[in-house]
Amino acid sequence: MIKKTYILKSIFVLMLSISMGMAQAVKVSGTVTDAETGQSLTGAQVFVKGTFNGIITNLAGYYSLEVPSDATLMVAYIGYKTLEAPSNGGTLDFSLEPDILKQDEVIVTGLVSTVKRRNAANAVASVSSDNLVNAPTQTIDQALSGQFAGVNIRRNTGAPGGGTNVNLRGQSTLTGSTQPLYVIDGIIVNNDANQSGIDVVTAATGAGSSRPQGQPTNRIGDINPNDVESIEVLKGASAAAIYGAKASNGVIIINTKRGKGGKTKFNFSTRTGSSSLLRKMGHRKFNDYSEAKAQYGADIAELGLTNPADTTTWAGNDFDYEEILYGETGILTEHTLSAVGGDESTQFYLGGQYMDEDGIIKNTGYKKLSGRMNVDHRLNEKAKFSVSTNLIHSESDRGVTGNDNTNMTYGFSIGFTPSFIDIRQKDDGSFPTHPLNPSNPLETVEYFVNNEVTHRALGSMTFDYNLYRSSNMNLGFLAVAGADFYNQENEVFIPPFLQIESPNSEPGQSVMTTTDNLNTNLSLNVVHKVKMPNISLNTTAGLQYETYDWNSVFVHAKGMIPTQTNVDNASSQAVYHDRKKRQDRGQFFQEEITVGDNIYLAFSMRGDVSSTLGDTETKEWYPKAAGSYQFGEFALFDNLKLRGAFGQTGNMPQAKAKYTTMSSANIGGINGLVASSTRGNSDIKPERTTEMEFGVDFSMMGGVATVEATMYQQNIEDLILLVDLPSSSGASYAWENGGKMETNGMELSLGLNPTMLVPAGGLDWNFHMTYYTNESKVTELNVPAYNFGGFATFLGTYRIQEGYSPSAIIGSEGDPDNPDVLGDENPDYRMSFRNSFTFGPFSLSFLIDKKEGGHAINLANLIYDLGGTTVDYVENGGTRLENLGAVTAPYVESTSYVALRDLSFNYTLPGSMTQGYGVSFLQVGVSARNWLMNSDYSGLSPEVSQFGNEAVGGSVDTSPFPLSKSLYLTLSMGF
Repeated sequence: MIKKTYILKSIFVLMLSISMGMAQAVKVSGTVTDAETGQSLTGAQVFVKGTFNGIITNLAGYYSLEVPSDATLMVAYIGYKTLEAPSNGGTLDFSLEPDILKQDEVIVTGLVSTVKRRNAANAVASVSSDNLVNAPTQTIDQALSGQFAGVNIRRNTGAPGGGTNVNLRGQSTLTGSTQPLYVIDGIIVNNDANQSGIDVVTAATGAGSSRPQGQPTNRIGDINPNDVESIEVLKGASAAAIYGAKASNGVIIINTKRGKGGKTKFNFSTRTGSSSLLRKMGHRKFNDYSEAKAQYGADIAELGLTNPADTTTWAGNDFDYEEILYGETGILTEHTLSAVGGDESTQFYLGGQYMDEDGIIKNTGYKKLSGRMNVDHRLNEKAKFSVSTNLIHSESDRGVTGNDNTNMTYGFSIGFTPSFIDIRQKDDGSFPTHPLNPSNPLETVEYFVNNEVTHRALGSMTFDYNLYRSSNMNLGFLAVAGADFYNQENEVFIPPFLQIESPNSEPGQSVMTTTDNLNTNLSLNVVHKVKMPNISLNTTAGLQYETYDWNSVFVHAKGMIPTQTNVDNASSQAVYHDRKKRQDRGQFFQEEITVGDNIYLAFSMRGDVSSTLGDTETKEWYPKAAGSYQFGEFALFDNLKLRGAFGQTGNMPQAKAKYTTMSSANIGGINGLVASSTRGNSDIKPERTTEMEFGVDFSMMGGVATVEATMYQQNIEDLILLVDLPSSSGASYAWENGGKMETNGMELSLGLNPTMLVPAGGLDWNFHMTYYTNESKVTELNVPAYNFGGFATFLGTYRIQEGYSPSAIIGSEGDPDNPDVLGDENPDYRMSFRNSFTFGPFSLSFLIDKKEGGHAINLANLIYDLGGTTVDYVENGGTRLENLGAVTAPYVESTSYVALRDLSFNYTLPGSMTQGYGVSFLQVGVSARNWLMNSDYSGLSPEVSQFGNEAVGGSVDTSPFPLSKSLYLTLSMGF
């Protein structure tokens, strides 16, 4: 027995000795540098292939690591191609090349998950900071136009401070939220479009209307585009399923700039430029007294005579009131300053922006002051802590544009102002009384106030802790907490002495609106990674908690004391108070499997509950399954990948949909409450979107050409509808889940680098094209077909009916039960073309955005027709008016266009000229935004919308704030 035990011990010792000999460790060290510049790369990851054994480089780009003698080392660094090499110990240096094609780019695919683009099973669009801010832009959402396939971006208004509708992959709802979910550094940020109160002054809608017409600003516009490192867009349900019940409109993930180890670097840029009117509608010119008399009568026609007693003394006045009102030169000044630095354990980014831009209408403009601090600190080998903070103060003056029922807004007033009448300010400072309109627009623009001031604070904290690590296993805990608070103050004031107010019994109005909002989110996650021979497993699970607390107080005062603006200095006041609260809880599980270098599989489940749902305890589950297969080099392809994905997401009902709200009323002389006209639904649940996506990605000829092609189908069910009720029910409307919709689409992205194939003497040319198309159809409706949106059927409205597109525009034509479709808000397709050229110190870049098809209801033309001032009134305007009520088609127009979105030309001075002065680089350039737009649309802009971010009925044009084109000079330097 003793002998047997001795033999077993001997065998064990022998096997252990052999094993230790096979796994004998050697020391390897070296540096990691940029292949083009030779600069050391601090923070590059150096690790043994197939394991979690690794280290990051220090300030000098140096690393030292003990590895098995037969190990293969891999080096990864953001923005560079991953490199690997065998090592037997000793010195091993790496020179990394920039990842121009972004094949090794790591993209965010979920709350805590990432994947290399070459393995991704979904179409995930991304844009870098370089292409985002080629030319200055007021808001980040405006800068996204034309950047992505499948992303339709429309500027609802050209007013300072923005107002933009972002739509991913077409129609997904009829009454719910249309905007994507925005996540910035882990913060789920608020993107509300809060009413200013101007609708009450213009009598466009009542206080608190669900369809505001004042074209409010999206709060995502507060974010400084210069702080952004990259933007990733999860466009469909299959990609966004991990975000659950709020992601049916897609997810936009914004990553801001982070610190880098090394000597602190400062970057400063200053821009100055101007903006001017992009397009005009034009106006009718009156050639003689008889033409004016036929249109307006003798009393008005006499205003165009130099001698009222002699009808032959026609003065020939032709005042261009579009030019007078919209023709201001908007001067822009923008300064940005950033600092980036740190060491192996702590890195920081500091960024600041000051922007001051005048509008193209007098007394309008936009100012913003923004500061950001991002800090990453490694506490020890196991723990890392990151903080992101952003403080913003912005102020905008937006004038009064768009729809109104008083004829006070600029577009309405111009439409009723014939060009031979002089309503300009007199020498004594007073304004003439407008003879054909209740207001003089030049007087209004001088004194009307529509001011918005916003204070905002965003902050997030991330704690990453390694619970366990071995050579082939890693277990980590990741906690992300974020908060987003803003205070928005709106002041709308119209003095009592203005023409528009003087006839009123209580002249002069003042509106004060204060809105506070706090969003919070907390995510607790566990990440488990396992590497085995030829297979890797990545398991994530987590809990998420979110709150939304919105509070708005609105005061409307009438009968203002002259010279006073405070709402208490008035003869009467009305107060409105609105609150919204929501609490959400979610949990998720995801498994990702990578087999070799070819196969990637993912499966996830997300469960959500929310206080907005009828059932606040039963979870709504959203699954996802996705996979991709890489063929590698195949025939003509450098790499060929096939991918497919399935997923579900939701769209939450409005917070008030489950309740029958109450309104205050005087009942027998006593204050009381009565039920509102809309009945709540205690069983309301989210809309659910199911998506199937298939695609192919490939590159050819050594990276000369890259292609991403995707087809998808979305099925939306449990549509949330606001349906009509019979009067006997005691209510007019009710919230219901009922109906289904289908959306199909195709997306294509093409990248070319022709100069890789045919060298052009040092010229580098990169070309990128996107193309996409989608269409939607209502497939089931549990209520009778109905019209929605617009102002009346004969003026153009939208038809919700089985077999129709939800964005189909109808009018008076056809059978009322099956009306003729006059157009569709959704475009036939959209394309964009980005060209970037570099030749030595010179660089040129421009983006062309093309939209084909899509329609709008051009009621601006109707306004001008009613005023007799349309540019084609003599030829067509009279006929349009004669047929109004029976024929709507002339006011439904195509919104096709081709636009030059941005253009930049830069020259970088040679380093030999600047480094002696402590300047690492110095660049001068000229840039333009929205410089050209070609369209047959007869309104001010084919992009604008009266109803903003509404799911249905947005494209109604009532002369909003016109778009502008801008030209800038830029000086940038680093030191």
